[in-house]
Amino acid sequence: MKKLFIIFIILFSCEENSESILSASSGNLNEISTVLSDELWDGVVGKTLKESFSKPIYGLPQREPLFKLRHIPSHVFSGFVTKNRTIIKVKKAPKTGTVISYNKYAKPQLVVEFTGPTLKEIIKQISKDRDSIIGLITQNEIKEKQRRIKKSLSKDLEIKNNFNVRLKYPSVYRVAKTTKDFIWLRKDIKSGTLNLMIYKASMKDNHTTESYVKIRDSISKLHIPGPVENTNMSVDNGYLISSLKGVLSNGINYQEFRGMWEVKNQFMAGPFIGYKFNDIKNNRQIHVDGFVYAPSVNKRSYIFELESIIKSIIID
Repeated sequence: MKKLFIIFIILFSCEENSESILSASSGNLNEISTVLSDELWDGVVGKTLKESFSKPIYGLPQREPLFKLRHIPSHVFSGFVTKNRTIIKVKKAPKTGTVISYNKYAKPQLVVEFTGPTLKEIIKQISKDRDSIIGLITQNEIKEKQRRIKKSLSKDLEIKNNFNVRLKYPSVYRVAKTTKDFIWLRKDIKSGTLNLMIYKASMKDNHTTESYVKIRDSISKLHIPGPVENTNMSVDNGYLISSLKGVLSNGINYQEFRGMWEVKNQFMAGPFIGYKFNDIKNNRQIHVDGFVYAPSVNKRSYIFELESIIKSIIID
C-alpha cells in the first residue's frame, strides 16, 4: 500500500499576542464549509466531495450523512464565513496536493485545501486523502463536543468508585441502575432516551464480534428490561455489526462496534455504539456501550454525543 503523504502546516505565532487576535471559530457540529467555485461544486468535483464526506453513517436506521456540507462560492469567502471551524477549499492550481492548516482564520479551526491542474487530478487527490481527512475532522469534532460537555459535567462518582474509571458526561444523565459490576446511565430526551452501560469482562474474552455480542446480550438480559415482563434488549442479529480498532488521544487502545439493538416482538429498536478497552493494569476489560431509543427522529447527533462521552474515558 502506498504511503499517504500530506503536507501539514500548523499555523501559529511565537508571540502570545498574535495568538490572542484569532477570534473563536463557529459552526454546527459535523458541518463542513466547502469553498469552491460554483462550476466545480455543480460538477464532478462537487459530486466527489459529497460522496466522500456526506456518505451515510453505518449503524443508523435512517440514512444520515457523516458530515453536512455547506457550499460557499470562492468569491464570497471572506469575513465571518472564514471563521467556520471546519473548511475544505478546492481550486485549480499548477501543483497537485493536499494542504492542512490549523487556526488559519479562527481558533480552533481546521482548513483543508485540495489543489490540482485538472479536474481529474483534483478528484484523484480528494479520493486518495479523504479517509485521513475524515479521521482528522472527526477527531476535531469529538474534541469540540467534549469541550461543550465540560460546561456542565456530572459530579457523580459511582463510575469512579465502582470501576476506577472516569467518564466526562453531562449532569443531565442520571444513574438508572447500579451494581458492583454494572452501571446504567440515562438521559431523557423529547423523543426517548440516550443510554450508557458500563460493565466489566474477563481479559480471557477474545476480540471477535461474536464474543462482544455474547457478552453484551448477557449483560442486557440481566439489566435492561423490555416494556413487558420477560423481554429485554438484545443485539439485532439481522443487522451486520461493524468493528474497528483504534487508539484514543490519551493512548488507550479500543475496539469499536456499531450495530442495531432490538426488543423482540415489542417494536422497539435503535442504534448502538460499543467500546471495549483492555485494562492491562487491572487484568480486565472495560466495556462502555451507548444506545439510543428515539423513534421516528434522526439519531446521528445522539450517537455522536455518546461516542464523545465514551472517548473521554480515563482508566486509573
